[in-house]
Amino acid sequence: MLLAQINRSSDLKQLVDEGFEIEVKGGHLIVHHIPYVNSNREIKYGTLSTALSLNNNITIKPDTHVMGFMGEQPCNQDGSIIDTIVHSSPNQPVADDLVMNHTFSNKPPNGYENYYHKVTQYEKIISAPAKSLDQSVTAQTFKVIECNDDESVFHYIDSNSSRANIHLLNSKFKGQRIGIIGLGGTGSYILDLVAKTAVDEILLFDADEFLQHNAFRAPGAPSIDTLNKRMKKVDYFSEIYSQMRKGIKHTLNM
Repeated sequence: MLLAQINRSSDLKQLVDEGFEIEVKGGHLIVHHIPYVNSNREIKYGTLSTALSLNNNITIKPDTHVMGFMGEQPCNQDGSIIDTIVHSSPNQPVADDLVMNHTFSNKPPNGYENYYHKVTQYEKIISAPAKSLDQSVTAQTFKVIECNDDESVFHYIDSNSSRANIHLLNSKFKGQRIGIIGLGGTGSYILDLVAKTAVDEILLFDADEFLQHNAFRAPGAPSIDTLNKRMKKVDYFSEIYSQMRKGIKHTLNM
């Protein structure tokens, strides 16, 4: 997942913000979990793929209206092929273990404005029969999108920054190291806020144990079993926030 590329391309960000399962791989936009009906009138899930047109690593107007698809040939509710979009069946490798089984052709009069327009248009055509059979099926799963190690301090995409349009503001924290001395009623809440920014490292300093009264002074809701472990505060908070991000370091020395 090329996180920076997605954040800089408004059409790709919109797909993520609206819950589509996308990734960028080998110069292609890959969109997973597209519901469709096969010839046996069964609901299946396929994958859309399209080559990306870019300028300075930002998406521009797609240069082709053709869309690739990984899966069986999508059909109408009665099991007949959706022949209005049939183009070819190349079974062509796209990236890694992804094979483009079919290509579709559906061209608006002025082409597609952007990749959001292109993906959502094809998704509507392909998924409509499946949704008519089962209204609960959807391509918008809001599945957590993981980040590669070299892309971000977070283990998964910060979709809040893109939705709130504060990505550029949050990026100003990159490269910084922040130390928090004391993880009590104030320090723990500061940690909760700082951990959700893009700072490189957060250093935690506190020699005390995390006890029952601390549960009422800190973010979250620890269980009885957790409290009975009598963990050091730095270990307790490091364990929690390391699930979300990298760069949490701690010491017992004050």
